[in-house]
Amino acid sequence: MAALDHAAPTVTALQAPWLRRAWEPLRALRGRDAHAILLHGAAGIGKKALALEFAAALLCEQPRADGTACGACSGCRLHAAGNHPDLRVVVPDSLARLRPLPASEGADEDAPVPAAEGGADEAGGERKEKRASREILIEQVRALFDFAHVATHRGGLRAIVVAPAEALNAPAANALLKLLEEPAPGTVFVLASDALDQVLPTIRSRCSLLRVPAPTWDEAQAWLAQQGVADAAEALAANGGAPWPALDAGEEAEAAAQLRQLFVGLLAQGPRLSAEEVAARVPRTLDTGSALRVLARWGWDLAAAQSAGVVRYHRTHAAAILRLASTASLAAVVRWLDEISRHQRSAKHPLNARLVLEAAMFGYLDLWRESQARS
Repeated sequence: MAALDHAAPTVTALQAPWLRRAWEPLRALRGRDAHAILLHGAAGIGKKALALEFAAALLCEQPRADGTACGACSGCRLHAAGNHPDLRVVVPDSLARLRPLPASEGADEDAPVPAAEGGADEAGGERKEKRASREILIEQVRALFDFAHVATHRGGLRAIVVAPAEALNAPAANALLKLLEEPAPGTVFVLASDALDQVLPTIRSRCSLLRVPAPTWDEAQAWLAQQGVADAAEALAANGGAPWPALDAGEEAEAAAQLRQLFVGLLAQGPRLSAEEVAARVPRTLDTGSALRVLARWGWDLAAAQSAGVVRYHRTHAAAILRLASTASLAAVVRWLDEISRHQRSAKHPLNARLVLEAAMFGYLDLWRESQARS
């Protein structure tokens, strides 16, 4: 079955109950011979995974009674190996992990294209690496024209997945529109979008639209726990309630969780936190961007707690945040968030990552110094 973004390959979209609820309406659209379907809804709920799952079902030669792929026929085996000749997955290079990967090519290429910039080469000179594109380019769409206008290899349907549809740049969107206006026989387009209003209106008008429901918080948390995600509530909160980005069982997720735990532990102390403890506990080497995101989300929660009495990102620390919010001014929190934003703009090229994080944490300490000075 389709491997999912941010997910282990053994997890399928239809194991998520909210995506399962979208399956029958999706099948119904295909039953009415819809040649192009546009899945839309909140970001991070698994729409791309559902599109890939549906494409696998379209290419299955012996689908189950509920319309899902059997996983055993020749078509499913080709799909599982990343070699199905009647499938194309069109995504930006930044989402390259969603593209089918022939098993013979090895697992290393399944990772996202590196987006690093700068650094030094072995000779000490400056090294610049091309950042993975976040757009779908016209060359990617042009490659579909020959694919869509020849006979299918397996004698059945052909499937074209495009995600996210709003990532199509203007030339690519216009090229795709031509394919949608004159669809080749036996071709089914499955598009996914996090931002429907950013999709070219003429593309929207040529697709059957299906809104994918978002899970409730409890539903997403329970599902993540079933998938073996440690501290599912914390992982879900850290991703703004989006379950798919939270579903990551690799070493990178563990490192991110440890980083989040470190900084949240410091931030939760509020006025009890000392500059000495910050200097002692901030690591010498760390992912500056990830750490700044933790600080920013803590700041947003403080601001939301002060202005509306709600906590979004750190629900398990809601009591501490609400308590701290009552002891610092909203204006001071906003100034701290502005400071973090300035640090984030240069996060990829800090002269010293530790100094950047120490400066941001010392700015946090100033919230309480200002409050104490007023009192």
